Amino acid sequence: MRIAVLSRNRSLHSIRRLLQEASTAGVQLDTINPLECQLVVDGKQSHILVGNQDVPDYDAVLPRIGASITEYGLAVVKQFEALGYHTINHSQAIAESRDKMRCAQILMQAGLLVPPTVLTRTQKGMRNILKIVGGMPAVLKVLQGTQGVGVMLVNSTLSLASVLDAFWGLGKDLVIQQFIAEGAGRDYRVLVVGKEVVAAMMRTAPEGEFRSNIHRGGAGSLIKLPKAYERAAVRATEVLGLEIAGVDLIDSDRGPMILEVNSSPGFEGIERATGLNIAGAMVQHMIASADRSNKRKLRQKLRGRS
Repeated sequence: MRIAVLSRNRSLHSIRRLLQEASTAGVQLDTINPLECQLVVDGKQSHILVGNQDVPDYDAVLPRIGASITEYGLAVVKQFEALGYHTINHSQAIAESRDKMRCAQILMQAGLLVPPTVLTRTQKGMRNILKIVGGMPAVLKVLQGTQGVGVMLVNSTLSLASVLDAFWGLGKDLVIQQFIAEGAGRDYRVLVVGKEVVAAMMRTAPEGEFRSNIHRGGAGSLIKLPKAYERAAVRATEVLGLEIAGVDLIDSDRGPMILEVNSSPGFEGIERATGLNIAGAMVQHMIASADRSNKRKLRQKLRGRS
């Protein structure tokens, strides 16, 4: 079996671990930098070039698209899909999970709890907006961001107005979100692979910081995830159409609340915290997913001949 992983950096822990586990499982795992892919749509036969060569046939493609190259990366994933490749996390699911407002809308429609969130491009009616999100302090988030980047805590209407004006001036949209006091400084990172929770940890923020991301200095520890949190994480992954995801949840007085769903989750911190072989679980899922896709294609081919 031959699988491609789309990633700009082969030396990242997640990619190195996937390569290691793929080798153990007897799978050829190739890494392709999505920025080195040239997408050709010429009215005859679309294709993808890497250098001067067409990309080879793959049983599956795993996108690991960073937030900084979202638009180009999504175009690459979409081209693979258009050419009939089986992508594990398809382009629409990645796009919807990465946009914080769209993600919140989809989760809410599915009956899942999310923090009260407002997307606005005007400061008119700000008093009512603050009432909706529970007043100060409030959390501001850029629409697309990972690892806690672009997440801010504001404590006054003056600082809120200044931050909004600054980001709008740069052409960046922000969401205003309720600060969940009962879960402040800690949350749960849950890894879902193929509709199953394969690992979970509690992340605790360092002193003086409200973001608990490992990349922001947070500490991770193994936990036994309550069933309600497990169901919420799996459901969130499912309604967004993802096969592999990292789901961040927080305690609230209404139950488990979903903060974010990451379609390209790093797992160095959670492997270290839990001692679990997450890369191995991902590789086994890719194999099974590719097998199912190949069988579907074969059935469709046979039906076309009959």
